[in-house]
Amino acid sequence: MEIRNITTFIKIVEYNNFTKAAESLGYSQAAVTAQIKSLEAELGLPLFDRIGRSIALTEEGKTFLPYALDILHAEEAARDSVRPAEKLVGSLHICSPSSFATGPLPDILRKFHELHPQVDVTVKISDYLEDNLLKLTRAEIDFLVILDEPNAYPGFRLFAERPEPIIFVTHPSNPLCKKRAPKVTDLIGNDFIMCDRGIGYSAILEKKILSRGLTVTPSMDIGSVESIIKILLGGFGISFIPEYTVAGHLEQGELVQIRSKDVDIEFQSGLLCNSSRYINPIMKEFIRIAECRP
Repeated sequence: MEIRNITTFIKIVEYNNFTKAAESLGYSQAAVTAQIKSLEAELGLPLFDRIGRSIALTEEGKTFLPYALDILHAEEAARDSVRPAEKLVGSLHICSPSSFATGPLPDILRKFHELHPQVDVTVKISDYLEDNLLKLTRAEIDFLVILDEPNAYPGFRLFAERPEPIIFVTHPSNPLCKKRAPKVTDLIGNDFIMCDRGIGYSAILEKKILSRGLTVTPSMDIGSVESIIKILLGGFGISFIPEYTVAGHLEQGELVQIRSKDVDIEFQSGLLCNSSRYINPIMKEFIRIAECRP
């Protein structure tokens, strides 16, 4: 079983297209077709259903896929065990929500560039989850940074996951700071500033609140966490935002967290990846650096 043919098989699955796979590998489409036919003949079964211009994995192809990925990973590990360390050269494409892009991501990118300056990194900032997932499915990006509830994406692989507190935060002068156990209705009232209502963690919060028969009545709906923080620092409002965006202000006492027993939502961040994607050395290294984040 030739590694080249298995690599071609993985690329076709990544792009869901013979032509794009051929372009990425530098082969002609005829060569790619011949390699797949050779692999199918060796296995004695079809790996793809070809319907017009569309393709889809057969049930046998779906069964073979994880083994194909294991073979490529084993082949790479075998090479790494006997060859000297090489400089990483290539490209990496990432999509991130805006809050993470202004929080932990810059430090991760800086560290990665210091170690691997010859890798070209492209980062797209977007909070539109459906579009971002589509790009991930089409292999237009290598990783999608997510900030969501645990186990929210069972059809994808998740790397470098970690708990990510989303908290209610306000200015120390807010009278609610003196309450021992404020109710969630106190927090989402007239002074509540929502970050991108209907998107991400704000949508999850609102869904939880609506499930209790309550309504959210924010005074402002702002799509920029940085703008919200400036308003909070000015002495107005309460907001529900990632802890990492205000960590410095909390340490300095410029802002404070308000805890409510009425709201208990777990969030996590991580690097989401297409489940059929081969994790190349550049991607592995980015995962490693993301996992070392303090």
